[in-house]
Parts: sequence; C-alpha cells; structure tokens
Amino acid sequence: MDCSSYKSNPLAEQVFIDQLITSLYATYADGDAINQTDGNNLPRESEILDILRDLLELVYPGFQEKAHYSASNLRYSVGEILSRSYSGLKDIIFRSLQYSCKAVEEDKCSCNCGKMADEAARYLLSRLPEIRNTLKKDVKAAFDGDPAAKTHAEIVLSYPGLKAITIQRIAHCLYEKNVPLIPRMMGEYAHRITGIDIHPGAKLGESIFIDHGTGVVIGETAEIGSHVKIYQGVTIGALSFPKDSSGKIIKGNKRHPTIEDDVTIYAGATILGPITVGASSVIGGNAWVTDDVEPCSKITISPPSQTIKRSRKSARCAACMESGLEEKMFRAAMWVLKESLKVQKEEEVLLIFDENTLCVAEAFRKAGNEAGITIKDRLIAITASNGADPDAETVQEMKNASVIIGATTNSLTHCHAMTVARNHGARAVTLPGITKELFARSVPEDAEKMRENGEMFLKELSGKHKCFLSTETGTLLTFETGNTPFQSDDGFFAEKGMVGNIPSGEVFGIPENMTGTLVVDGSIAGFPWEKGMENARIHIENNMAVKFETSRGKELENALDIAGKMGRKVAEFGIGLNSSLFLSGNLLEDEKVKGTIHIAFGNDAGMGGKNDVPVHIDCLVQNPTLEVDGKILMEKGVWKMER
Repeated sequence: MDCSSYKSNPLAEQVFIDQLITSLYATYADGDAINQTDGNNLPRESEILDILRDLLELVYPGFQEKAHYSASNLRYSVGEILSRSYSGLKDIIFRSLQYSCKAVEEDKCSCNCGKMADEAARYLLSRLPEIRNTLKKDVKAAFDGDPAAKTHAEIVLSYPGLKAITIQRIAHCLYEKNVPLIPRMMGEYAHRITGIDIHPGAKLGESIFIDHGTGVVIGETAEIGSHVKIYQGVTIGALSFPKDSSGKIIKGNKRHPTIEDDVTIYAGATILGPITVGASSVIGGNAWVTDDVEPCSKITISPPSQTIKRSRKSARCAACMESGLEEKMFRAAMWVLKESLKVQKEEEVLLIFDENTLCVAEAFRKAGNEAGITIKDRLIAITASNGADPDAETVQEMKNASVIIGATTNSLTHCHAMTVARNHGARAVTLPGITKELFARSVPEDAEKMRENGEMFLKELSGKHKCFLSTETGTLLTFETGNTPFQSDDGFFAEKGMVGNIPSGEVFGIPENMTGTLVVDGSIAGFPWEKGMENARIHIENNMAVKFETSRGKELENALDIAGKMGRKVAEFGIGLNSSLFLSGNLLEDEKVKGTIHIAFGNDAGMGGKNDVPVHIDCLVQNPTLEVDGKILMEKGVWKMER
C-alpha cells in the first residue's frame, strides 16, 4: 500500500472528536480533586512568584531585580516592598485558606479566613529579620566550606543550595501557620530552578551548606541540625508508610530522619526513616542508612571494582561539522548578536530553545563566547502551539530580559509573554521552526537593499488605502489599511521594543475589513507542506474566517479554534522581501521569500492590535497580484516598483 495515498476523512475525524469530548467531559462530573471549575479563585503561580521575588529582595537587597540601593533610599525601598508584600500575601493566603476550608467542610466555611490570612502574613514578615540573620550564617558556612568560593556575593548570586534553603525558610513560616498550597508551590518552584527538593515542613538549623545540590531531597518531617554539610544526590527520606485498617497511608507521623549538628553527608547517600544520625558523624558517598547512627560515627561502603576503557573524543555535532553547517551557523549567530540586535558586552541575552533547536542554540553560545557576550540559557518544553506562552518561569525571565532570542519549534513572536516583554523595553529575535540548514543561510546577502525595499512598501501602505489581492488559484480579497501602522521586519532590531524574525524580510501589518476568498497554495505555520499538496480555501467576512474548505482548510480551522472564535480573526497581511531565500515548506522561510504574501489568523497584540489569543498561524500565497488604490504593486509575484 502506498502510504502517501492515505486521505483523511473530515467527517470521521469530527465524530471522533465529538465522542472524545463526551467521554472526557464525563470525567469532570465527580469534581474529584483535579478540576477546579466552579470553586474559589485559587492563587496563581505567577502571583506567588511575584511575592516570593519581593521577599527575596528584602532578604538580599541589591542582589535581586532592583539594581541600585543607597543609604538614602534603602529604608524607603524596603517599606515599599514590605507594603506590597503584606497586601499580596494576605490576598493569596486568604484564597488558599478559603479553598482548603470549603474543600474540607463541603462549602460550609466556619472559620475566619481573613483573620487567619492576616495573622499568617504578619507572622512571615515579622520573621524576616530572623531569617536574614540565619541566612548570613548559611552564606558564611558555604564560604568556609567551599574552596572555590571567592566572595560572599558570589554565593548569594550563584549557589543553588543557598537559593533552595532561602526559599524553604520563607515557605516554612507559612507551613507553620498551616497555610495550604502556597508553601508547596514555593518549594516546587525552588525544586524546579535548583534541582533541590526541600519540603517546606522540614526543620532546618543554622549554618547549613548544600554543595552543588542537584538531586538533594529532604522530606517533610526531616530535622536538620546546625553546621550540616550535604552534597549532591543525597536523599533524606521516608523508608515506608504505615497504613490504617482500611489500607490508607497514615499522615502526620514522623517519617524522616533527624540529622544532628556537625554532620557531613557525601554525594549519593540515602538516609531513610525516622532514625537519628548522631552529631559529628560522616555518611560516605552512596551509603544506604536505615538505622540509627551513633554520634561521631563514619559510615562508608566498599569501593566498587572499576573497568576503565579508552573512549573516543566526543565531537560536538558530527553532522554539522561534516556538512560545514557549524561554521555557517556560527557566522549567522554572530551576525544576529552583533548586527541585528547590536548586543553590547554589558548586556545579557536570554536564549530560549527546545529539544529540536539544540544545534542552533549551541551556535549562539559559541558566538556569544567569542564576542564576550553573556548568554543565559533557557531550555523549554515545546509549546502547545504557535503563539502560546512557554512555562511560567520562562515568562518571568522574558519579562525581566532586555534582549531575547527565541529559537523554538513553535513561534514565540506573537505570544502574550513576548508582548509583555516588548512593552517592558525588550528587543528580540525569534526563529520559529528554525532548522540547522535554514539558520546557516539566514543572513541576507544584501541587508541594506532589503531594508530599502521594506521602506518602499511601507510608504505605499502607510495611511488609509483600499487594497485588492488576487491569484490565478482563486484568491479574491479586498481589505483596507490605516488604523494600525505597517512595520518592516528587515533584520535590524536594535531599538527597545523591536521584535522580528530571523530569517528576516517582510513588511507586515493588521488589515481591516478583509472580505472574500483566500486560497492558500503554500505552507501553513505548524503544518508540513510540499509542492503538489492540495490548497486550503478559506472564506472571510469582515476580517473573520467563516468557512474552511478542503482537508488542509479543515486542519487550519481545528488549529485556530483552540483559541475559540477570536482565533479566526484575520491578524496580519505581510509581503516577503528576501531574494536570498526560497520556498522550502518551512513557513519561517517561505513567508520572507520575495514575490509572496502571507495572511495570518489569531493573535495581533504583538503588532499593535487587541486580539491577545494564544494562537497565531500564517498562511502563504504564491504569485499574488496586489493593487493599492488601483496601483499595481505586484503582478503574479513580480514587483512593479523597486528601488
């Protein structure tokens, strides 16, 4: 059977989706734990992280987001942050308490959640002086215990163990006041960014040093004494869980070890159960401990036998080296950093990438190192769709960044997080769907000529105009320009708030009152395309797609409808400018090819519009004829005006 002969059945697909909706919806009916549809407004992770960052600013002033403090403004700044933190804490704690109370008492809340929230917020904030004094000892313990540490500032800024301990000490205060949800969310945030998992219920002494830290786990009922040193991969956990007569785990009992003062626990050690490790003991690497350890003991295991083999040199990416792509990608990355974004040496670049763009990310790292530019890596999971936000931590990183490079499978160009970053003054280059081969040829042969052509089209499209678009394949569209200025993506994004693609080369803007038929005879963002595939036909009325025909059209419809009705709104009309590129089936490249146009649906907020939905999908049209106020600017893909 010829695999390429398979044709999808839209009706069967719709029946499948309808049946799936019914079966999935049925699982929501019992309201059991994992859906929160009609309940209270739970605290959001972004709110908790905003407050946590304020608290970290109070604990380590000058080391966090605020750059400049002096004796004259410190008291004022502390007061401002404290007031904001107090208000925010009361709000999110109240919502957490209210949720927990109703969850337990089945919508009969009898406690005073507002008063309890205020008491918990006051308790945490009143503990901050004590927390700071304890953390000073933690910093000194790290400095004294690590020969690689040069300064206390280096420890505060870069040691994951200190960050995990700091957040745990804050979360523990809320845990002590029986605040639900929030302490665990803080703890899991610390786990995510440091690789260290300390339950907020654990009791920590003073002068604790977690060296390296990755993989350290400390359970809820663990007690860690003072002057304890813990290396990476250590587990201080539970051995087993006692159960009641019905077979359910009994909660609230002591389950984890007590580590007394002056104990050292080396890498990979596992200590389990409600046991005690006596003071001044040493637990060796990879040891397994489930019984009490007397004070001043040393627990080790016999060294394993070793087999040593001579290994081959690892060769970065052999495919890139053999094809010559490595050097070409390096030159492209250097051009983006130095020419496109004009990054200065004192600036830091946030580099966002995923599992499909590792080689491109490595090219940026290499170029940044060569140019003396700091590159901050952010490996993310592939986002849900073009225009969807990445994870919450990356969203926050984008908000705080001044320069962003997004080399990702799905587009970040029009996501809400990028709009926020742009509004905060960030400049950015995005490379959605980038491949090694495309990145290697992404630098325009004549960037200045492309810029001039972009200005030429901007002049023709600026202000109010009536436009007519047609193709021999059946596209017949009328639309207007005027309310939102058109922009040129010419590869130069050195000013604050500028965001564009690499490869570059398009003029784009938000069309108005678009009506007619669009026949997509090229690539669609996020969908495979090659010559000979059927076209997609979309009927548009007053800037809204109202009907989709052919199987490709139906695929587009399904992708847009993820965002609801407003996913169908016409978001963009663009003209390709780049004569160095060719149609490859990758929309990132295809939409920039000279002689093409593209129309997008969904999010237009990044271009000055108001439709901030989590989808933006571009559709390519080949060999168009474009008239503006009766003047032919392009005929069957050939420009009729060019400098």
